[in-house]
Amino acid sequence: MAVPALDLKAIWSAGAHYADWLAACDPAKREEMEMIHAGVALSPDDTQFLQGLKRDVHVLAISEDWCGDVRRNIPPLARMCAAGTRLHLRVVDKETKPEMMVRYLTNAAEAIPVFVFFSDAFVEVGHWGPRPLECKRLMARGKAAGKIDDARAAIRAFYEADQHRSTIEELRGLIEIASADAV
Repeated sequence: MAVPALDLKAIWSAGAHYADWLAACDPAKREEMEMIHAGVALSPDDTQFLQGLKRDVHVLAISEDWCGDVRRNIPPLARMCAAGTRLHLRVVDKETKPEMMVRYLTNAAEAIPVFVFFSDAFVEVGHWGPRPLECKRLMARGKAAGKIDDARAAIRAFYEADQHRSTIEELRGLIEIASADAV
């Protein structure tokens, strides 16, 4: 069975701006994301890259504020979007867009966040989520070993030590592809 076609540009356009989405979040979860956002440090190279984009990049974030991975990973994306005038973010809630989730399953599960990257012509170039590759690896190993709690502890330690660098680097890779003007 084929997945039905969607007007992704219309879905993106109807999405909430990050500030509006954040304002509608549960107050405690909003406060947590605001603290994480304030702690995200972009390097001078990150800022130069984001400010130097030659083409617009549109990002659709599929999320929910109750999800810890959303609360951990959407603030770095929002920080990156704020640093680059050609990087545009919209947020849709997972529960209101089930037709989107079937396209971006993680190991047959509806894991969030999912960040979908589009070129200026709204050509989808890739997606990211729900967490950095190293955290995915840690969780897979934890599941394989039957030690999910140990995996969660390792992921928390990774996030603490990494300070969002892995997320930023992985997102930069997709931004670079979406903004490319040559092969």
